[in-house]
Amino acid sequence: MSMRPWFVVVVLSAGLFGACSSGPNAPAPSAAAPAADAVAAAKAAADAKANKDLQLYEQMRGNGSWELAGPLGAELVAKYPDSAAAAKVKETLDEVRAKATAQSESRRLARLWAYSAVPEAGGTQYAASIESKDPLAPGQSSRDIKRVHLILRQHPQWGQSVYLMLDNEKFDCRSGCPSLPVSFDGGPKQPMKATIPPTGEPALFIDDDKGFIAKILKTKSVAIDVVLKGEGRKTLVFETGGLDTSHLPGNTKKK
Repeated sequence: MSMRPWFVVVVLSAGLFGACSSGPNAPAPSAAAPAADAVAAAKAAADAKANKDLQLYEQMRGNGSWELAGPLGAELVAKYPDSAAAAKVKETLDEVRAKATAQSESRRLARLWAYSAVPEAGGTQYAASIESKDPLAPGQSSRDIKRVHLILRQHPQWGQSVYLMLDNEKFDCRSGCPSLPVSFDGGPKQPMKATIPPTGEPALFIDDDKGFIAKILKTKSVAIDVVLKGEGRKTLVFETGGLDTSHLPGNTKKK
């Protein structure tokens, strides 16, 4: 049986159409959809990480851990600048940084003090000691450095005392110790009476111990002008702002 002409035409047309559709000018499969999916997945992962860091940042901020929250918040903003989490952090980051700086300074000042509790006849002697900001002489080794200590002491028999103690040096009180110039937080100098003990120890006692302690509890530093034998007048600066009075629970009244 012979093939009908119209069937041959249809078959040939279909073959030609298939050949044309798979030829060199046929459009390539689109890659836009997979690329868009990859971008969306990456953004979702970044947002998830940013939100996780935001939760930790808020936790540190809520706990008052400013020194930890500050760097964490800054890193979040730097890594995910366009995220909603970064926008949220920016609302409080300046405040957190300021509090972190204050917290760091507070810790530094607290570390400057050393405390002791020593058994004595009739009770315990408590003392708080801090070195002057700068030594009297730099020296070439730690043994050569001349240091001055400000000491707050509570003794079971002698009561409360405030005095300066030198390393291998002596104060010269021939002119000045009875009216020792003292300045708190850079304010005007005010005279405070001071006394060298009759035993001749390298110590200089500030007579108004209660008044002196009351002032350093309200300020961050004290500068005291003293005269040293053979070295002349020196200004001693003590960064006293970190004093913890819980280490001085003893008797505060002189007997």
